[in-house]
Amino acid sequence: MDKTLDTAGFAEGPPQGSILLENEDISLTIESAGERYRGSRFDWNGLVSQIRFRGISLLGQENSLRDPAIGGRGLHNEFGITKCVGYDECAVGEWFPKIGTGWLKKDAEPYFFYTEYPLEELSFDYQVSGKDEVRFICESGERNGYAYRYVKTITLADSSFTIHYALENLGSKPLDTDEYVHNFLCVGQRRVGAGYSLSFPWKITTPHLVGINDPDEALLIVDNRIDIVGQTDEQFQIGGLAQGVTESDGLAANWTLSDTVSGIHLSECGSFIPTAVNLWGSTSVISPEVFFGFRIEPGHTMTWERSYLVSSFSATSSPLLYR
Repeated sequence: MDKTLDTAGFAEGPPQGSILLENEDISLTIESAGERYRGSRFDWNGLVSQIRFRGISLLGQENSLRDPAIGGRGLHNEFGITKCVGYDECAVGEWFPKIGTGWLKKDAEPYFFYTEYPLEELSFDYQVSGKDEVRFICESGERNGYAYRYVKTITLADSSFTIHYALENLGSKPLDTDEYVHNFLCVGQRRVGAGYSLSFPWKITTPHLVGINDPDEALLIVDNRIDIVGQTDEQFQIGGLAQGVTESDGLAANWTLSDTVSGIHLSECGSFIPTAVNLWGSTSVISPEVFFGFRIEPGHTMTWERSYLVSSFSATSSPLLYR
């Protein structure tokens, strides 16, 4: 039987101080820097913490019991989980840049994204334009030859919205890193289980997959889809979903999550060719992760976009059951 999530940690409405963009179909709750999340991993600069499509919530958090001050929520993006800027070249006790997050103090261990590093905050600001656009601005200052200006613009239009990124290298060293969004998806606060299906524009080839972890045997790969066919009680993960795939095979920064219970499709489409695509999930969320790797030379600016589209289809009265 399908179960709803424990709603501990989920706000019924926008937290005080959040920005709300809305139209007839979609409302976006967007948090200002440091409003709730204050950790050293994810981006502080304009967090989309909730999407509601015709009143139905579409986003959750990685763990409903985890402190929202350090845990991921909503469409929480991160820079440098695999290519952290400046960490290896600075000494223990010195500060390295975590883009959009802050200056973090290096410890004696290799960089690990779960570590809560001492953090020095950046300069953040935002500008709202009506009910359909908000721009977030982040200034880093300079240390160790690193400096940047990071602008994130979120624009709402009909049943879709776009997140536009502009990262300007103001320092004397290149910014060689990556960015992805940990899409914490959860339709109507319904736990992850049968009825969810995630599709890509290319056929998934199992020999190229890495780091497969499916302890509940709840995942079924069929051509270009990953179907949830049972209840998930533990975390699951599949890496390397785009490995060996080329543009001629349909490689694109794109996925679609379908939920047969609510009858909702949610899609992401990026303006770039992905450098990696992974899947992570748990009892509370399913999270496709599309990575964009880039290098910005001093004095140059990199721009890219991620667009999200929500639509409806005929829902079933109960989840699909495969076994």
